[in-house]
Amino acid sequence: MKKQYSVLFRAALCTGSVMAVTACDSGEKQVVSELSPAQDTPTVAPENDTPVTPMNMKTQIEFSRTDLAQRLGIELDSVTLSGSSPVNWRSGALGCPEPGMNYTESLVPGVLIFLKVGNEAHGYHAKVGGEPFYCPRERAEKPAFGTGADVT
Repeated sequence: MKKQYSVLFRAALCTGSVMAVTACDSGEKQVVSELSPAQDTPTVAPENDTPVTPMNMKTQIEFSRTDLAQRLGIELDSVTLSGSSPVNWRSGALGCPEPGMNYTESLVPGVLIFLKVGNEAHGYHAKVGGEPFYCPRERAEKPAFGTGADVT
């Protein structure tokens, strides 16, 4: 009986090793090709699993200012902070869903940043500690409720 368990253990170990090797990430986005009947849109796998140092809100604001200045091709001094606030996003879309994508349906603590260039406001969204991203006004959703520090 011991020999039978030993053979099964080795077979499981080999299978797990093969699966681990084939699951290595090349660093590029991968679209999952198998769709279940309930899911009619592809899900994008994470780009990179390497740990990133979390950003504090000040760093998130400066990152957003720099990104917007580069995006618009203007001087950094032209981009001013209009407001920032901790929020709770309604889903993994972080208040900026892309058409045709699926997201987790749970509250996500995050940050909402508004920057101003002249009379025009620009929004940046992020999760707590995450890298902010530009969210076009036509896709922007309101957060579930204010302060993201306490979800309970």
